[in-house]
Amino acid sequence: MTSNIHWMIAAAGADAQQTRQAGFSCVHFCSRLSEEGTFSLTALPAGSRGDYLGIADSRGIPKHCAAFAREAVCAAQNRHCTGILADFERPLLQELTACLNRETQQQNLTLFVPLPLADYAPHAQVIADTVISGGSLEEYFSNLLSRFGEHRLAAQLTCTCMDFPLPCASPSGTVLTAKQFQALRTATGSAVFFSRELCAKYFTYTKDDQAHFVLFDDADTLQAKAQLLTRLGVQYLLAVYPDAKAMGLF
Repeated sequence: MTSNIHWMIAAAGADAQQTRQAGFSCVHFCSRLSEEGTFSLTALPAGSRGDYLGIADSRGIPKHCAAFAREAVCAAQNRHCTGILADFERPLLQELTACLNRETQQQNLTLFVPLPLADYAPHAQVIADTVISGGSLEEYFSNLLSRFGEHRLAAQLTCTCMDFPLPCASPSGTVLTAKQFQALRTATGSAVFFSRELCAKYFTYTKDDQAHFVLFDDADTLQAKAQLLTRLGVQYLLAVYPDAKAMGLF
């Protein structure tokens, strides 16, 4: 993996310390949009200089978007963070995203937002998921690069597993836990294949006369995705600590 890639690892505690020691940026998810709709912050680690303040979505209704954005930026500045990662995707959070975009730009902080809210944060870095259930991952990110450019686009690498009934009209299947996945693999004994188009592994099985398609990621597919994205020119890659460790980054 080339040196021009900027890795951002979501980690906490000792994992965050190892992330920083390895030379990667750490995303500290220690703040949130609370259930009451306000900005809520827990104690940031002392060594957060140059890292990112992560804001989780607790499904609250934002009350005062401008005030929320100011509080978030103030919290990031107080701990000398480089920027903010807002883990928002709900359409309801469009105004809040726009306020964060405006406030971070004014204070010279970097903002990361997921792709669904990209239109409301024109100055932010855009996070696109690498989990797709159809088409081509290379074509998908090539189109995103044409839209946003390599300096604005980030890719989220996530170990996920989904079960799709066949035929399936939805791009999203039933998410399986690690325990459910292992139990299914053991029960079916199905052969596993690698999809070059999706850059993921899969197997099929039949239950109650219904065919199923199980699409999943592991350390090998995450590494393959990272190599593909690097070749395409994506410069920001995001992962949680366990996945990053499984990929051999530590």
